[in-house]
Amino acid sequence: MSTGKSEFDQLFEVLTGNKPFPWQRKLYDELVGKQFRPRCDVPTGLGKTLIMAVWLLALAYHAKNGSLDRFPRRLVYVVNRRTVVDQATREAERLREALNKPELQAIAGALRSLAIDSQGLPLAVSTLRGQFADNAEWRNDPARPAVIVGTVDMVGSRLLFSGYGCGFKSKPLHAGLLGQDVLLIHEFPRLKRRGPIEREPKLPSLKKNLGRQNLLNWTSDFMADYGVE
Repeated sequence: MSTGKSEFDQLFEVLTGNKPFPWQRKLYDELVGKQFRPRCDVPTGLGKTLIMAVWLLALAYHAKNGSLDRFPRRLVYVVNRRTVVDQATREAERLREALNKPELQAIAGALRSLAIDSQGLPLAVSTLRGQFADNAEWRNDPARPAVIVGTVDMVGSRLLFSGYGCGFKSKPLHAGLLGQDVLLIHEFPRLKRRGPIEREPKLPSLKKNLGRQNLLNWTSDFMADYGVE
């Protein structure tokens, strides 16, 4: 599906400061067409974290064109390491700051139009990890577009109605907001030995029980031929 790649290139460069890679253009076209692939194999250094920017521009496209039905307004970015969680959070905050640029006012306006408070932030950014207080931006206004970055245990426990530090009444709320109307990105390293052994996370029961609107996108990072023992 053609979506005007030249316009995407311009917006992406203003938003991120980088020109898009071909895989990012292709993914944008797929998201505009509401095609959600189950995995995206991207080597280190080719902008995996900026999948946030691709999703954000696709969300704004649907908001402007009245085609938001069944397109997720929240992106949950799950990483196994706390340091990477912090790095991804800073990237999301930079994207939100970039929405103040004059060239992106139409994008910011389209995102604000989705929230209950249309005068507030165009994008909520929250972090769910141990030793880090949840700022609650992602749940104060469920209609506001949001990027939630967290560790596997913090996000996974909430999806299973057992969130760490969550009160009895808030557990269903957290599970609902993280399990519906969400594009869930799980970034993990797939370590390849010089042999047939290959390991990757498997969550069959969780994937089976998630709602129809929850969209899982497994992002893989390759470490080829490192001889990991």
